[in-house]
Amino acid sequence: MASANAILSSFLIFITANFKVALPVTVTTPEQVNIPLGRTGEIPCNFYPPSYAAIYWTRRDDADGKEHVISRVGEDVTGSGFDSGNFNLTEDNALQIRYMQLKDEGRYECQVLDTNYEDDASETQVIAIVTPETAPRITWSCGDQCISQHGPSSILNLTCTSDEAKPPVKLIWTNDQGTPIEAVSSSTPNGTMLVGSSVTTSTIQYVVKRNNTLTCQAESEMIGKRSSEQRSTVKLYESVTPDEAPSVTTTCVNHCRTGIDVGTLLNLTCTSGEARPPIKLKWKNSHGSPIVTISSDVQVGSTVGTFVTTAVIQYTFKSNTTLTCQAAGLTGQMTIVQLNEMGIGTSAHRENLNGSEIDEGGFDLVTILLVAVAVAVGVVIILGIAVAVLYKKNKEYPVFQSPMFYLTNGRAT
Repeated sequence: MASANAILSSFLIFITANFKVALPVTVTTPEQVNIPLGRTGEIPCNFYPPSYAAIYWTRRDDADGKEHVISRVGEDVTGSGFDSGNFNLTEDNALQIRYMQLKDEGRYECQVLDTNYEDDASETQVIAIVTPETAPRITWSCGDQCISQHGPSSILNLTCTSDEAKPPVKLIWTNDQGTPIEAVSSSTPNGTMLVGSSVTTSTIQYVVKRNNTLTCQAESEMIGKRSSEQRSTVKLYESVTPDEAPSVTTTCVNHCRTGIDVGTLLNLTCTSGEARPPIKLKWKNSHGSPIVTISSDVQVGSTVGTFVTTAVIQYTFKSNTTLTCQAAGLTGQMTIVQLNEMGIGTSAHRENLNGSEIDEGGFDLVTILLVAVAVAVGVVIILGIAVAVLYKKNKEYPVFQSPMFYLTNGRAT
């Protein structure tokens, strides 16, 4: 069958070339052309035989009417689209649409008139598209169940949101083995960049049983299926330990003056670092007895799957004392608060991997007082040594002796 078609084509070419038989012109164009918003695109127009008298590009409206866009007759190119600068014809007669806009969408027809004034035409649907400018964004939430479980089987709600796109993208969730995760997806018309564009969201519920890496991939005909630029990942850890000791902030409620007086009422808020599962904070007084909190809260952290805990106490100052906020279950992770009439000082401590304690700094009032005492003792010792040296020299050399000494020895002048 193929050889028969080849023989027929060769016969037609031979007849056309030798006997001047005119074949009717045939025009073909793509069914659809996608042009990114603001970019320049082309609609090719292919026809045979290649000789022509004129080429007309028109745009058809919904009522099947035609609007002349641009044409070429001989060497002359004319048309409203050419005059506006938004359209042009290439050397091979493709229609060029410059700086694609929404109003440029529609059906475009290429009509070719051959030298025998026979014509043929073909249509192409042109669509303005918007491709996502950034990779999808992953956010997460966790209800009371997640916080109350306090374990590695916590359930997280993870939502992947695409950038604005037209047509909408498809979001695919996969685990660290590349296996797809069932998700609930939807596309919402947004239209801030282009009417008809949409934002796609895809939400999964994931049970964290071990350390995992999840991926959300945006796919579409326009951006391909595995573009690394349209991929976001999130790492989930079975457990996360805070990198720092809890921090403490203080607010004065009553009898607030410079320094602290007897009867001053303070609110002290202890805040943990990010952890998973959420940690408990315990307040203790200088005798190691627990202090009842007036409020506590657990909020999601900035890192996916982590939590931040706060614990607030009220304390009425009576005398110099030391309070401690301890991260329960984490040996050595504590913050010590010194309450003194001169002010409030904090010192954060946590244990290193080898069990040695790390002082994370802060204003330590007790340390400052000890240093001041040490300096004072040093000054007294230095003064004592200086006096002893002067006394010794006073005995050895007369220049160091008083005038009365000279008089009694008969040396006064």
